[in-house]
Amino acid sequence: MKNEAQIEGVVVAGQPTDAELRGLGERGITTLINVRPAHEQPEPEGPKVAAGVTYVEVPFDGATIGREHVEGVRAALDAATGPVAVHCAGGTRAAVMVAIIASERAGEGPAGAVRRIEAAGYDVAGTPYAAFIARYFA
Repeated sequence: MKNEAQIEGVVVAGQPTDAELRGLGERGITTLINVRPAHEQPEPEGPKVAAGVTYVEVPFDGATIGREHVEGVRAALDAATGPVAVHCAGGTRAAVMVAIIASERAGEGPAGAVRRIEAAGYDVAGTPYAAFIARYFA
């Protein structure tokens, strides 16, 4: 998948192709979490996801991101019975969500989340996501 990386064992990536959506089960992915709002997608992707893969939508963007989105992604991660992939358009939003949750679980603050995001190859400096991370842990 585009810009694919891992944070604490969770795959984060940009938009999968239709073929990648159909092949998730072959990769062992049991849950796919899509954080893209519907207005960003040319058509619904849920019907394209491989049979047997749980599909969850927790849509947000830089203007709408909130605690409820972290809670939604955390709930989907907690409910997953195997490997999980989280995606957005390019991977940054997915990395932000997974890094926040991993940092929380490790008892770390915003620096831990940013470190995980950067280690995965993403940069949030100066973005609404960096501001949200700081507010979230404040």
